Amino acid sequence: MAKSNRYWPADMLPEILLKLPVKSIIRFKCVSKTWCILFKNPTFVSQHFSLSKKKKYLLVDYYDANNEKKHTLHLFVYETLVPYHDLSHHLPSHLTDSDTGLTFCVDNGLFCLLNPNDSRLTLWNPATRKSRILPECNNQNFPPILHGCVNISLRNLGFGLDPLSNDYKVIYIRSFFDRESKRSRRHYAVYRMRTDSWRVLEEEDVHFFEDVHISPNTNTTCANGVYYWQVFKIHYIGFAEYKVLAFHLSTEVFQLMESPLSTCGKLVPLHDGRISIWDIMGIYHERSVEIWVLNDECNWTKLLKIEPPLEVEMIFEFWKNGKVFAESEGGQLLLYDLHTKQLTDFGIKASEDRGLEVYTYEETLVDIGRE
Repeated sequence: MAKSNRYWPADMLPEILLKLPVKSIIRFKCVSKTWCILFKNPTFVSQHFSLSKKKKYLLVDYYDANNEKKHTLHLFVYETLVPYHDLSHHLPSHLTDSDTGLTFCVDNGLFCLLNPNDSRLTLWNPATRKSRILPECNNQNFPPILHGCVNISLRNLGFGLDPLSNDYKVIYIRSFFDRESKRSRRHYAVYRMRTDSWRVLEEEDVHFFEDVHISPNTNTTCANGVYYWQVFKIHYIGFAEYKVLAFHLSTEVFQLMESPLSTCGKLVPLHDGRISIWDIMGIYHERSVEIWVLNDECNWTKLLKIEPPLEVEMIFEFWKNGKVFAESEGGQLLLYDLHTKQLTDFGIKASEDRGLEVYTYEETLVDIGRE
């Protein structure tokens, strides 16, 4: 048995500390060198995050209609939906002046944020309040913007944890018009947090889906080490074919798969780790939302059909006990009970020209500072 001190056996100490929130652990780093080393141990960090998943939060991203359209990242305790606090107060200082809104992805406790003012990417851990500005990704296939030879029209992000290497990765897709060749092109690159470096994907890695358009980042998600976007191909005016683009974070390989929908859908991770797609356009056409789930054979199976009341304009994802998060026509965040058909108002009203999004968030001790 390990040595003990006056209070408890030494081998019990990690078990006790694992149950503390990130804020308390950071405060206790100064207690001793042993504790500081323990808190940086990858095994301790991983075990702590596994426990954090049981104490997760609901993250609501919206522009507050009652507060001059202020960008807000509101946390609620997931189990009770009791308000917790606003993460936007703790954004990295170089991002607080963004007046056009941040594009971001969130996965396993970290955020990847794109600042539209300067196109720089930042990794952010809200729990530790640490951030990392990513190095620029420029190479001969994508000249620096300052040279004035390109006109970027669209940026798409992907971000998640590679479960095999336990490393966070960013997928950055930039569409641009090359004025020299007078043709539209795309630049694909993958960032690895552990090495703080980019890998530019070659043409043979992406040629099979170069003719599709990628939907905005509000309709993307990560599940079980795979990042998903909805994409579409325009065959002629008035007709588009929709598919799902997947990027496997472990192998860094893209996969293009069929979609069960003929219109734009919403990609949503389920509580069991599977990916689903929700026919959100059906709410306007037939007042119904079909939900499809992807199985292990890469086939889609219909899970259920929701018929929300007229007050509901958008449905986001499941909560628990047969309830889903929704948005009203006036921009209010709602909880809709599929059994009783009752609606509960959160007291949040988003700016109607911006709308809102909901995510699941867990705190993590992962250190994103550079060595």
